[in-house]
Amino acid sequence: MERDYRKWASRIIKGKVLFDAPMRQFTSIKVGGPAECLLFPKDMNELKKVIRFAGRKKIPCLILGRGTNLIVRDKGVRGWVINLTQGMKKISLNGEIIEAEAGLPLQQMVQFSIRKGLTGLEPFVGIPGTIGGGLAMNAGAWGAELKDVLLSMTCMKEGGEIVERPRSRLQFSYRGLVLPPSWIILKGRFLLKKGRREEILKKVSSYSDMRKRKQPLDYPSAGSIFKNPKEGPAGKWIEEAGLKGFRVGQAMVSPRHANFIVNLGKAKAEEVIHLMELIERKIYEEKGISLEREVRVVGEL
Repeated sequence: MERDYRKWASRIIKGKVLFDAPMRQFTSIKVGGPAECLLFPKDMNELKKVIRFAGRKKIPCLILGRGTNLIVRDKGVRGWVINLTQGMKKISLNGEIIEAEAGLPLQQMVQFSIRKGLTGLEPFVGIPGTIGGGLAMNAGAWGAELKDVLLSMTCMKEGGEIVERPRSRLQFSYRGLVLPPSWIILKGRFLLKKGRREEILKKVSSYSDMRKRKQPLDYPSAGSIFKNPKEGPAGKWIEEAGLKGFRVGQAMVSPRHANFIVNLGKAKAEEVIHLMELIERKIYEEKGISLEREVRVVGEL
């Protein structure tokens, strides 16, 4: 079956196909074993072909953007990993509405809005993921969430059917979005407002400075590891438990921000996961708080 995966993938798309691709090269925390088959559809039509074919052949699929908020286990991923970042990153403007495809880096949309004199995306400066990942996680910072500026979202169903849903019909939550598991986010439409470029740049500079001061940007990470519970910021509880700087192998709780786990250079995925589990146990035992993960763990056990 593995050979069939390879043969089929190379035949059905013109976009790039990689075999046994080390996922540490495609995740922001730089850990993870090989993807059996990594596909880069060149547009939505190729993505539709991939999804329909995978459905018929029952090939497991994982949709990938820039690999933020993602931990891939050391044994890697079987089936097809479908990377949207090389073919699905168009962006356009209609009045004050930006339409951006799922593979576009969120930062490119932020910079696009600045050039066009539009305000509303300043709090998202520095968030490293894609539009698709940002919508799936309802990315946010400094009290703002991506859903706040979303007009509508376009998705692909399992059979390749494309549907558009207005914001009012989407169920967002704190760092989450409820969608059928087989649906793939294709693009979003975002309503912004006209602003003065000087004021926009001032806000961007302020948010960027705060991010540099408070977050560990000098080592690879997956972003915030845990969602903030109702009791308060997750980083506060982790720090109070004395875990800042705590290490498992080459994985370390950041001394700068306790809700980040950083890769000191050669961390394994299992070291990161073990450290996450250790944090969860300690916070529950000492504080009675059950931390919920913001990152997703995938791959073979």
